[in-house]
Amino acid sequence: MAGALAALGGAGLRADQASAFFDDTTIKEVRVTFADANWYNTLFNSHRSDPNDPYFPAAFESAGVSIPQIGIRFKGNSSFNRNGVKKPFKIDFNEYDDSATFYGLKKLNLHNGDLQPDFMHEKLFHEFAGKYIAAMRSTYVRLYINGAYYGLYQAVEQPDKTMMQSRFGDNEDGNLYEAGESAAATMAYLGASTASYTRAYELKTNEEANDYSGLISMLDILNNTATAELPGKLEPVMDVESVLHAMALNTLFTNLESYVGTASEYFLYQRSSDKRFVHIHWDLNETFGSTGDGTPRLTNPFQMDMFYLPTAGTGGPGGGGAGGTARPLLTKLWAVDAYKRAYLQMLAKYLREGFDEASFAARSTTLANLIRADYTADPNKAYTMTQFETALTNQVTANNFTTYGITQFVRERAAYLKPLLQAMASQADVRLNELVTVNSGAQRDEAGDADAWVEIHNLGPGSVSTSGMYLSDDAANPTKWALPARTLADGEFLVIWLDGETGEGATHASFKPASAGNLALYATSVSASTPVDSVAYTAMSAGQGYARVGMIGANWSLTSTLTPGAANTIKAVTTGGTGAGTGQLLINEIMADNDGAFADPDESGAYEDWFEVYNPGTTAVDMSGMYITDSLTNNTKWQVPSGVTIAAKGYLVFMADGETAQGARHASWSLSKDGESISIYASDGATLIDTYSFGPQRTDVAVGQIGRAHV
Repeated sequence: MAGALAALGGAGLRADQASAFFDDTTIKEVRVTFADANWYNTLFNSHRSDPNDPYFPAAFESAGVSIPQIGIRFKGNSSFNRNGVKKPFKIDFNEYDDSATFYGLKKLNLHNGDLQPDFMHEKLFHEFAGKYIAAMRSTYVRLYINGAYYGLYQAVEQPDKTMMQSRFGDNEDGNLYEAGESAAATMAYLGASTASYTRAYELKTNEEANDYSGLISMLDILNNTATAELPGKLEPVMDVESVLHAMALNTLFTNLESYVGTASEYFLYQRSSDKRFVHIHWDLNETFGSTGDGTPRLTNPFQMDMFYLPTAGTGGPGGGGAGGTARPLLTKLWAVDAYKRAYLQMLAKYLREGFDEASFAARSTTLANLIRADYTADPNKAYTMTQFETALTNQVTANNFTTYGITQFVRERAAYLKPLLQAMASQADVRLNELVTVNSGAQRDEAGDADAWVEIHNLGPGSVSTSGMYLSDDAANPTKWALPARTLADGEFLVIWLDGETGEGATHASFKPASAGNLALYATSVSASTPVDSVAYTAMSAGQGYARVGMIGANWSLTSTLTPGAANTIKAVTTGGTGAGTGQLLINEIMADNDGAFADPDESGAYEDWFEVYNPGTTAVDMSGMYITDSLTNNTKWQVPSGVTIAAKGYLVFMADGETAQGARHASWSLSKDGESISIYASDGATLIDTYSFGPQRTDVAVGQIGRAHV
């Protein structure tokens, strides 16, 4: 049914060679050798005066790898003009040899610690952001030039196709745009002409195709869609949850040299797998409260507004002037209540998951101990060691610019945000998070009973009382059972036993769940009759559960990994689906109640259940020997017969009718219209390729993965 819904891409992630280089437990040596004895002046004059900014040849050696000739040049603007002779470098490993790479990398940046007496702003941001979204990696290196120690540098990953493939799948071949390098990239819609966008958004991949159509279409939808219709139209073209994380991280770290402030220093990548855009951070030295160096200057960066927007005259390409003050990505997303709540919940999540003084003190101490000796020996460092030590905890003013101490900023920023987030807490942020209707005995209540249970989760942004909240499986009786009155802290979970045994304690509901049906959570402070959350669930077997996936929307998946009282372990795949696995093949579309919509091609007059598999890759895949199952406990329920191949970018329909004698694409089982899951495993019966769960189905209606729409 190469029709209704198409696949995420993905492809399995290739072995990430670069992870060994970016292992930051040690400092690597990088040795660059120029044949040109006047190399410094050559690179300096070229970067300052030549608009083509070319690379120059040099030999390279690091971490056991030698490359006879790489391209190297200076980079940066302010970071180039400051810091004495310690300039930042960009290395192109395949400038002179298309096959040359370094640990799989084609490019690498060597940053000089500009505006960072602690030399950690970028590194700490990379690490923190990388827990939530695709973020650059970095590690410290000792740079030797022509045999002499030149200084301590931070090696930073380049946002390019190599990075995108390492994060989103080795078949990724999407369009990557560098935003704001030559003009403010406010994400305004500028009309249908490609020429209107090329200065603000420079295409860095697939340059020959020069395709801006996806970017223009996304910006059109973002800017010109009514608020009520925005989620339905924007989510197929933007990974909204990932983008919201990026914006919340900018706010958390007061990163104004970004979309938030200058409308610059970021990348947009349209994944080829699902055609959805993600945001990639870039140039992160002006974080941790550093403002005013070409960015809007804040009197008190610790108290930057959670919903900060630039105003006219605040400086930088995005503040007034040609850049303007409009930031439609922020204002349009914040106008959608679900997105605004998720943004606040993300900020609260960061505060409880490591954005605190103790955590940053421990990490900055570890990094300081790692680099201290090499920083001391750095002959070209821009700051003194006294300034380095001070900057770990307190502000430093040097060269007429003030940077704040690492722990100072985190402490003050968290202290400012916490009460504001608490003031915005609401019972509407409490969610159903996990449900088990058939308990295998792995979880037992206080009486030792293996009863059904449901997990409640307060997503934040603050603590809330459960007084006036109810659980019900009957829409006509929303107050069927009252939750025990208690305060749920921001991020806290509460397990409720669905056993009808209220005498066993306050967390035992007055009813048992049906094998398949609906469960709803109500809050009278929000609405007496409309649930704040609900889930339609399918029949489960012992050991199975239904778990929420992601922070936005109501995406659920069957899982055999149960986590009562803790965060769900099942994750949305990076390309936006609700399953997991290598992504080599993708379950794209299903029809579990086919009464007359699609005829069985191998049996006249028969209308059987079916599912469609998509190959997002660039080569055909032989499915012979793979397994496809509708059981979470039996990976090898049906083995695909020999000879079944799916073409590159192709779709293949399988009949789920239990009639294997009718052909190689007839599974040994049928689908349940009440809902279940389908999974594809490799021929070893253990490697998960893709999985998809669905709820109760309607007759002759096909459904597929969220975000897999294709034309």
